[in-house]
Amino acid sequence: MEKYAKEKKIIVIGAILLVLTLTIGATYSLWNYFKVGENQQLVAGEIYMKYTESSNTINIQNAMPTSTYDPSQVFEFTIEGKNTYSKPIWYEIVISWGEEAENRHTRIPDKFIRFRLTEQLPGGEETEVIKAGKYSDFENGKKIWVNTIAANTRTDTKITYKLYMWVSSEMHLGAGDDASSSDMDMTTWNTDAFASVKVSVNGDFTPKELDKPLGTEIVKETLGQTGGVVGVTNTNTKVTQESSNIREYRYSGTNVNNYVYFNCQDNMEQNGDNCETWRIIGVFKDENNEEHLKIVRNEVLTGVFPETYVVGGKNYYIKGELTSGKLNNFSSYKVLPLSNAKFMKDYSENSAYWNWNDDNYYNDWTTAGLQYWLNSKGDEMQDKGYLNSLYDNAKNMIAETKYYLGNFNYNTDTSALSYEHERESASCSMVEEEYEECSGGDIWSGNQANWSGSVALMYPSDYGFSADSTYWNETTLGEYYNEAYETSWLTSANHDNYEWFLSPSSFDSGRVAGWNSDGDVGYVGANLTGGVRPALYLKSTAIIDNGDGTSLTPYALVS
Repeated sequence: MEKYAKEKKIIVIGAILLVLTLTIGATYSLWNYFKVGENQQLVAGEIYMKYTESSNTINIQNAMPTSTYDPSQVFEFTIEGKNTYSKPIWYEIVISWGEEAENRHTRIPDKFIRFRLTEQLPGGEETEVIKAGKYSDFENGKKIWVNTIAANTRTDTKITYKLYMWVSSEMHLGAGDDASSSDMDMTTWNTDAFASVKVSVNGDFTPKELDKPLGTEIVKETLGQTGGVVGVTNTNTKVTQESSNIREYRYSGTNVNNYVYFNCQDNMEQNGDNCETWRIIGVFKDENNEEHLKIVRNEVLTGVFPETYVVGGKNYYIKGELTSGKLNNFSSYKVLPLSNAKFMKDYSENSAYWNWNDDNYYNDWTTAGLQYWLNSKGDEMQDKGYLNSLYDNAKNMIAETKYYLGNFNYNTDTSALSYEHERESASCSMVEEEYEECSGGDIWSGNQANWSGSVALMYPSDYGFSADSTYWNETTLGEYYNEAYETSWLTSANHDNYEWFLSPSSFDSGRVAGWNSDGDVGYVGANLTGGVRPALYLKSTAIIDNGDGTSLTPYALVS
């Protein structure tokens, strides 16, 4: 010890490795935890650390997939020592894949392996630090816990950890005709299945933090749980366990924990007084297969809509080239002066036009006044645009995303059909006769099939899928004012007028989909007023720092 103390070199506590192996027996399961080497003692400079384990084998019989663990069976290990150095030691507990078990070659999928970790100080109560962790991303290791040993510790510090491991009940074991649709057949389970996990403890003087989980992963981990999400398959059916054909993850029903803080004045202190409350619609993939959280404001905007934008003493109106009574060539996002023109209006402080310009109003979102106001981020609109009004921490989390603008028919479209029609792009002619219909999914001639931007509105299908899955394929959205609306977590909030959706009407080129406080879906003239509830996608890197998604403790987001 004197040699190391005199040299004062950089001091690093090396990794101590144990291997945890699960072996599936022919008639029952055994959890076998094997150590590697003898109990080890580390001496590094003036630091003394000892790592011990109380047992090298645990047997858990009949360990079939379950939603709980056996609390009497636990792998226990202890971090013990003293730190006489002037800096605290930071150490981390890391899990990663272990070696393949002897004579067994089928690894139990990581998503079905669960673990619980507790911590106990001498004379203190056992504290649960991880309730039901999921083994994942083992290739590079996953840090599951960090802790410190204080500087100038003259007496021994002893911290005991207890690790429990089990196979989740979400794993489906099948036999006979059921085997092909199961996660694993019983023959493989009995003769070839195994799980092997390495546990490492690494330490040095560098401060360490737990890896903060992506928001998408936190939400997906609630799949099938009370208050959690459900999976929507490619056939628009609901699943409550992981499968390969999940198209997206959505909150569905009334008992959901999808509250989240957003647009916080101080992102370091997120609470109801400091932040807006939004709701998570679900987890969706973009064209690059990256996953994003989609969120919507819990209530419609109030008291923020200007009657006109006044810049330099003139009324300003969003305008492209006026061709045959319709705005075209709008890609430049210019604002040009136009007398007596308004596209937003303060209507009882909680409503706005979707698109209004004198006698010409159209349901093309790419040229709509509401779209421009929601996404204005230049100097032309001063501080009156919505995106400009957000705090920087919120703006930095928003992903520019492709939104689909297919026409919607509330008389025939169920949630499933609406989802498909929103994404179609066939063109239909704009005829002179009023109320001429396009087919669902068609695009009025001259309208755009999609738009890329930051802030938009909900799709009709977002509302539809928020209800119980029994209504997704059988009930048209025009009939959601009945029982379906009562099974949805979405409520048409704090206004008595219609609330806007994103999708154009397939019934008339001047109308847009909307819904009212009774859950009734229909068409509203774009030149009328409705409630505005912004919806947007977060960047794939958005992290949930804490919270549980309940109304009392919403999720807290950081970028």
